[in-house]
Amino acid sequence: MNLARDEMFFRMVYLELLKNKKLRTVFRPGNRLYPNPKGYQIGEIVTARVIEVPGNDSSEVIPKFTKDRFRIRISDIAIKPIEKLVEEDFDGSSPDVTNILQLKYHLGLIYNQPAGAFDNQEVTRINFYYID
Repeated sequence: MNLARDEMFFRMVYLELLKNKKLRTVFRPGNRLYPNPKGYQIGEIVTARVIEVPGNDSSEVIPKFTKDRFRIRISDIAIKPIEKLVEEDFDGSSPDVTNILQLKYHLGLIYNQPAGAFDNQEVTRINFYYID
């Protein structure tokens, strides 16, 4: 799918965290450092968008979005094996993702995979702050 590279997508459940500027850390499977697919760079400004109806990458179905948009700047990116994440890596993450096990379930829900599919996998932790 050919979606804008300067956007980051969030599920509807995280809308209030975005509105209240409480969410500052997200995790994505694989290496999301640019120029990798769906990758970002430190210092890059992107638009956070909220998914109203999920799409499907494999079927090339583009998601439908709410009207909400939030400008954020990427402040840090770290690529690590999921098992190497430490407590501090979860600072600023959503309330449902505070440890490795929760992260595996979270990614499983979003990417329609069993939690075990993320065992021994690399993940990208992305920290950001809001631009008013």
